[in-house]
Amino acid sequence: MKTTAYIKGQWEWIASQAGIIILINLILLTSTPLDQTLGEIFYLDLLIIFVAAAGYYFHYRRLNAAYRKIRRTMAEGREIDWLFREPSASAGNSVPGISLMKELLEYKNNGFSRKESDYRQKMNDLKDYLTQTVHDLKVNLSVCEMAVNRLENETDIANKLLFQVEQMKFRINQALSITRANHYSEDIISENVDLEQVVKEAISDNAEFFITKGISIQSKVRPYHFISDKKWIHYIVSQILNNSSKYTGENGELAVSGQEDEWGYNLHLRDNGMGIPPEELGRVFDKGFTGSNGRSSTKSTGMGLYYAKEMAATLGIGLEVRSEQGVYTEFVLSFYKLSDYMQRQRS
Repeated sequence: MKTTAYIKGQWEWIASQAGIIILINLILLTSTPLDQTLGEIFYLDLLIIFVAAAGYYFHYRRLNAAYRKIRRTMAEGREIDWLFREPSASAGNSVPGISLMKELLEYKNNGFSRKESDYRQKMNDLKDYLTQTVHDLKVNLSVCEMAVNRLENETDIANKLLFQVEQMKFRINQALSITRANHYSEDIISENVDLEQVVKEAISDNAEFFITKGISIQSKVRPYHFISDKKWIHYIVSQILNNSSKYTGENGELAVSGQEDEWGYNLHLRDNGMGIPPEELGRVFDKGFTGSNGRSSTKSTGMGLYYAKEMAATLGIGLEVRSEQGVYTEFVLSFYKLSDYMQRQRS
C-alpha cells in the first residue's frame, strides 16, 4: 500500500486533527500573555503531532502488512479465509472494515447462488425434455426404418430413405451426446475398453454413409485394452468417421490403423478426401467452426469435433489432426500409458 494512497484515505482524520491543533493554539494565544505561552504552545503542538504521527504510523503498518499478505495470498492462489476471521483470532492481521466487506461478499454470493440454482434447474429441465424428446424420435425413426425395409420393389427409393433415416439417427445420437457432454463430470464411467471393438462398432454405425458413397474402409486395428469411458471413446471415433464420410468423395478410401509405441497406443484414421486448407487447420476443434468445406459441401454445425476434443482432454486422450488440402486428412487418437501420461502432463 502506497503512503500517498493511505494519506488520501485518511485525509478526514488528518484534517480534523490539524483543525484541533489550530483551535487549541488560537485559544491559548488569545487567553494568555504571548511572551509567557509561545514556547509552551509550540512544545504542546510538537507533542500532539508526535502522538498523532505515532498512531498513524502503527495504523499504516498494520494495514500495509494485511494488504501485503492479501496480495501474496492471491498471487500464490491460496485461500483467504484468514481474512474473515474475528479480529481476536488474528489481531495483527485484521483489516479495518473487513466485517462489512464480509457481509457484502456473503450478500453477493447468496445472490449468485440463487441465480445459479435457478439456472441449474432450468438446464436440468431442458436436458430432461430434450432427452425424452430425442428418445421418442428414435422410436419414430425405428418404425420408419422398418417400413423402408419392406419396400422390396422400390430399391432406389428405399436406399435414399434409409440414408436419410441413418443421417437423422446419427444427429439424434449426437444431440444426446452433446446434452450429456454439458454434464460429463457426472457422466463418466471407468471401465475396461477394447479399442478394436469400439472401432468396429463406430464403423458399423456409420456404414450406411460409407456404402452410399462407395467409400472403402481398410481397418488394421489389433486388440488394445485400457481403462476409460467406452461410450465417450465411441463418440469421438464415430464423430471422426462421420466427418470422413462427409468430406471424402465418391469411391474414396478410409484407412484405420493402430500403432503402439513407448508412450501408448496411437489410432490413425486417414481418408483421401478434400483435406483442410492450411489456414484453417489450427481451428478445426474450435467451437462452432465449420470452415470453407463445411459451408460449401455439407450442413455442418461445427460442434461435433469441438466436443470430441473436449472429451478427449477430459479423458486424458491426445487428439490431433493433420491434413494436406486435396490429398488427405488424418486424425490421430493417442491413448497414453498411465506413467507416460503423467510425465507428459508435467512437461
